Amino acid sequence: MAKINTLGFLVLGTLFFTACKEEVVPVPQEGPAHYVKIEVDPMFDTEVLHLDSVYNTQEGYDIKFSEIRFYMEDVRNGSTQLIDAGLFDYRARGTVLFRAEGKGSDFGSLQANLGVGAANNHSDPSAFPSESMLNILNANDMHWNWSPGYIFVKVEAKVDTIPDGTPLFNHNVVLHAGLDPNLQTLSFENLTWTTTGNDDVLRLKLDMSTFLNGSQVIDVKDEPSTHSAPGQEALTLKVMTNFKEALTVH
Repeated sequence: MAKINTLGFLVLGTLFFTACKEEVVPVPQEGPAHYVKIEVDPMFDTEVLHLDSVYNTQEGYDIKFSEIRFYMEDVRNGSTQLIDAGLFDYRARGTVLFRAEGKGSDFGSLQANLGVGAANNHSDPSAFPSESMLNILNANDMHWNWSPGYIFVKVEAKVDTIPDGTPLFNHNVVLHAGLDPNLQTLSFENLTWTTTGNDDVLRLKLDMSTFLNGSQVIDVKDEPSTHSAPGQEALTLKVMTNFKEALTVH
């Protein structure tokens, strides 16, 4: 009889501890992060534009672009911000404007600043997070140290203004546009994103022929330089307006 009681005790004990054991709930495994990437394809009319290659302006000048850079800031769809700022630097970073975590399906349209809005334009550039393109270490010479604020658009080139068959690229073009009054707003609607791996990709086209021959023609022989200084307001605004017109969905 004692053996039976002992056996019963063991059975009851096993049942008790089994009932009290916590149920193990499997932890869901997160998949890989998904990203939104915008790339910008520089063109000259119908040709892919390569830095230091020769193109011909409507005035008949041969031109070689050496720098194309610009800021796109506060990129969002309505109230949903995608990224604080992207910096396009064709020579240093190729066609990538920015890559940020997100899904293209959340961004059927985009609004942004071409340049840097007043609030950030006058902030301490060293105070931005290290990953931000507004941080001075990333902005580098896209921020003026002599006049607080960012360069919104930077285009540099060398031009041969004498069509005599002799390649003499001795005419320098330096277009550095900034300052609050010249800020432009961008809007892209009905966007189609292409999924590649973990990236939803949007391609924009930057037509530098349109940049020179937009709503106002920039004659690089007679209008070769602006640093957005007093007296250069007209050319600076022309640079910003034409650049906005040149930037479209590919």
